[in-house]
Amino acid sequence: MEQGERRRRLLLMIGPLEAEVIGILNELKEATAMTIWEELTKRGRRTAYTTVLTVLSRLYTRGFINKREKVINNVRQFVYELSIPYEVKSEIIREHLGLIIKMFGKDAIQIIKDYLNEVSEK
Repeated sequence: MEQGERRRRLLLMIGPLEAEVIGILNELKEATAMTIWEELTKRGRRTAYTTVLTVLSRLYTRGFINKREKVINNVRQFVYELSIPYEVKSEIIREHLGLIIKMFGKDAIQIIKDYLNEVSEK
């Protein structure tokens, strides 16, 4: 199995907290663990800072994020960024939507449209 296919399959097995962290990195482009923890807290997700570090470590090991050292306010810190290419994001989204549409047909399409309208209004 090639590296890209392996990573895509692993991405389908992401947990809720991992998904939120990926979402934050997708929005912010890069962030420190503290910034991610603060963003999770703002969103109502109560989790320990050490749990965020564990999630980041797992995502890094699985190849979903990159990390590099950066000096911020005279302190050396790791900065994390998403390493999932647009094509892989597209594949995963299409795969999930396709499965949902297979399961629920036209109802799924209408629900997705309604949801997208709600999201775009926010």
